[in-house]
Amino acid sequence: MTTMREMVSDRVHRLSETHQKSKEARYGFLVRPLTLILGWTVLIIGLITIPLPGQGWLTTFVGVGVLSLEQKWAHDLLGWGVHLYDRFFAWFHRQPLTRRILMVSSLILVIWGIFTAIAIGWWHAGGLDFLSPVALELGMSR
Repeated sequence: MTTMREMVSDRVHRLSETHQKSKEARYGFLVRPLTLILGWTVLIIGLITIPLPGQGWLTTFVGVGVLSLEQKWAHDLLGWGVHLYDRFFAWFHRQPLTRRILMVSSLILVIWGIFTAIAIGWWHAGGLDFLSPVALELGMSR
């Protein structure tokens, strides 16, 4: 089984080589700001997609990995975060199947509760006015 450390390390290593070559090119002075913009964008997308099915954690770690090409704090955070992630999943896989199912089910309920609370708050604030006709048919009002 491939660990998150191996997946992130592979991607960041490939990015690092390209990053270094780009800095030596004609427009190398643009590399740092573009790297920071790309890193923050990938990190934010990763954080948003963590609760969704797919590669949210990997995207988050790659975003921090891109930032680590220019920022020391991101390099330190990446090592610490990937280590914790791998440690957690090693522990998680040692748990009995029923406990794992209960933990995942609880997490899904919490995530849906948070999304529901955000959607209701956003709707009450007027951010989802296009849903008002649907809400009225369901008997809901602000």
